[in-house]
Amino acid sequence: MASADRALRYGSIALGVIAALLLILAFLPWNMLRGPVASYASHLMERPVTIGGDLSVDWGRSTEVRLDDVTIGNANWSTVQPMAHARRLVFTYTLGSLLRGGPESVRMLEPDVLLERNADGEANWHFGGDSTLPLPRFRTIDVERGVVRYRDPVLDADLIVGLQSVAVPPGEHSALRFSGGGKLRGERFRMEGGSRGLTALRHPEDPYAMTLTAYAGRTTVEFDGTLVPQDPENVRGTLKLRGPDLSQLYPIVPSPLPWTPPYNLAGELSHTPGVWVFLGMKGKVGNSDLSGDVRIDVSKKRAMTSATLASNRFDYADLGGFIGLPPGESTQARTPEQQQETRRRASTYRVLPDRPIELAKLRAYDADVKFRGTSVKWGSVPIDNLVAHLVLKDGVMRFEPLDFGVAGGHVVSNVTLDVNRATAEVKGEIDARNVELKRVFPKLASPQGTAGRFGGRARFTTRGNSVAAMAAAADGEIAVSMRGGEASTLSLLMTNLDLANAAALLLKGDETSEIRCAIAAFHAGNGVLNPELLVVDSSAVVITGDGTIDLRDERYNLQLAAKSKRPSLLALRGPIVIGGTLRTPVVGPAVGPLAMRVGASVGLGAVFPPLALLPLIDLGGADDLDCRAMNQQARIETGTTERIARTPAPKSRAATAKSAAPSARASASTP
Repeated sequence: MASADRALRYGSIALGVIAALLLILAFLPWNMLRGPVASYASHLMERPVTIGGDLSVDWGRSTEVRLDDVTIGNANWSTVQPMAHARRLVFTYTLGSLLRGGPESVRMLEPDVLLERNADGEANWHFGGDSTLPLPRFRTIDVERGVVRYRDPVLDADLIVGLQSVAVPPGEHSALRFSGGGKLRGERFRMEGGSRGLTALRHPEDPYAMTLTAYAGRTTVEFDGTLVPQDPENVRGTLKLRGPDLSQLYPIVPSPLPWTPPYNLAGELSHTPGVWVFLGMKGKVGNSDLSGDVRIDVSKKRAMTSATLASNRFDYADLGGFIGLPPGESTQARTPEQQQETRRRASTYRVLPDRPIELAKLRAYDADVKFRGTSVKWGSVPIDNLVAHLVLKDGVMRFEPLDFGVAGGHVVSNVTLDVNRATAEVKGEIDARNVELKRVFPKLASPQGTAGRFGGRARFTTRGNSVAAMAAAADGEIAVSMRGGEASTLSLLMTNLDLANAAALLLKGDETSEIRCAIAAFHAGNGVLNPELLVVDSSAVVITGDGTIDLRDERYNLQLAAKSKRPSLLALRGPIVIGGTLRTPVVGPAVGPLAMRVGASVGLGAVFPPLALLPLIDLGGADDLDCRAMNQQARIETGTTERIARTPAPKSRAATAKSAAPSARASASTP
């Protein structure tokens, strides 16, 4: 009986204590606790925290705790205060959430938060010394009219983003919409997207799912993946890029990209510390398809871009930006800068690009890019199996090799560009083999025949900060030779102005003449090409050439003189003059010698008319040239006897067996 009385007495005391506590909690002036709560939060965060408004509690099955005008101070190294401010914070508690040790939900009204790093990479969202302050265990965080600003001097970033929570069905992850803009790496842009909501930010070291679309002018970037809040550069997901010019991605993409036509690319983006990787990239740049992998390492002082790229249908015009030309074929799709350059080039007679190369970019970055193109379009010239390996290291760019098949033949070259001085220095060598002339210059072919195959070698050195400047300062040697094939007899006769034989051909139809050989040896000095040897030996005529090709002024000054192997009663015997500019060459007879022959004919005709034919008679009889000896002479005089090792293109076994015999026969006759 006594024990039952004690139990009843203790139970009554406990109920009284609980009732008293409930009465205290119900009537407690909670607003008086603003100071202690703020002091406790300040101690926990090691930052000044203030509650400038009311602290109130609304009791019920779900109890709400409201804090008005809450401010959190910034890190002591920051020049901006405070770090965060909210007009109101509402914490909702249930019995279950109290047992879990945190609120059921948090609602933030008009929060304004500044996230920033300093020049040393230190982040202001790290509280309580070196560790990140652990957040309470809550289920959801909702934001109404929130603003987040992010600043990072290393990335030259200053972004302002508006946040708004989105209602979702029960049981699904919370959602957040955002939009805003600012600058990143000094470039202005705007963005919009969505994410799982702020609840997922309780663990800032974990991936945070999000979608993002960013716009900078006509450039659009779409991302669907994850971002690690503790490391904003740590992202993984699908990336889509489209815009008018890849060079406009600089410096956001830390790589010296050239001018390009409009592009549309997609692939998988991933990040490891200091390294961005774009795998499985596919899409188009201008009229060219492009695929491959790109890796950009920014962990070192000099960013390093590595890429392995391929194209099945590649338009050479799409990479005109590499040499300072407006890229692509569509002038309407070009950027304003490219269109301005197009208009400027149209107003001048010059064809060589004089847009300065951006040497500062080439000095600041390294690159190793491998490219292979299966089918290449270069005007009307058929090119295939293009292989290029570009290496840029410490301000020295090397194309070793630039290797491609052309018109049934092959061209391989090595070029080095050193930009470490105020004026870039260039040296290179080119080797062309077994190229079918008819497929490169169809107008040179005879009506039914071919135009033969040619080969050539060149080596050069020069200086300059544009292609035009480099051409104007070029020094070097070129040797070109051709054997076999046929050409239009009418065209050959007209180099001798053989009117009698030409008239006969016009009446009965053109014929073909065998080309025994064509050989040229040029010496280049300060941008002027001088032919030390320029001859064409055919079954109809022997043509020799003299003069200059001036790359400084971009003008021709050549004369072609022909000696006929056939007699003619009416031959003005040239020579033919090639003048004008590289853009608009002019071909015609030399006026002086022609006037002298015509004058002599007129004078003799006045004395005795039959004598008028004497100055116009060509007895012909020109001897055949020793083509082999002259070809060797051209190579020796120009010092172009050494060939460049070529890069074999991959072939299937069937293709290799099928082409082995014809290739062997063609190589045997290659000049």
